[in-house]
Amino acid sequence: MAQNPLLETERFGQRYAVSGSAASRAAELEALGSDYSATGYTTSEQADGLGRFLELGPGSVLLDIGAGCGWPGLYLATEFGCSVISVDPIMEGASAARDRIGSDGIGSRALALVATGEQLPIRAGSVDAVVHADVMC
Repeated sequence: MAQNPLLETERFGQRYAVSGSAASRAAELEALGSDYSATGYTTSEQADGLGRFLELGPGSVLLDIGAGCGWPGLYLATEFGCSVISVDPIMEGASAARDRIGSDGIGSRALALVATGEQLPIRAGSVDAVVHADVMC
């Protein structure tokens, strides 16, 4: 039986709301090495490996689909100096990513959008690499 998209949107909105609690972020930092209010399982070591594999650096543009609160795309922008477009269909996730962009001081090279991977508001050929950590689960 197919899931109701509206119910799924509400469920993920609620997950993003509680993932920013102090206890959740402390557990995330210990388990994953990040504190982005992530709702996935990608570790900082795995994210670093992605950045190296994709040869990210200043001048490159990364698209992070299903980014939620911005992990790992915003982290990769901070660590590797690339620009990033963080996309999530849930407003609460994109809003948290926007807050993190501000607190990380990467506003000149980071953008958080509400969109789906099926309907990206991005011109073809405008990105150098794409990640989608923990989206399929």
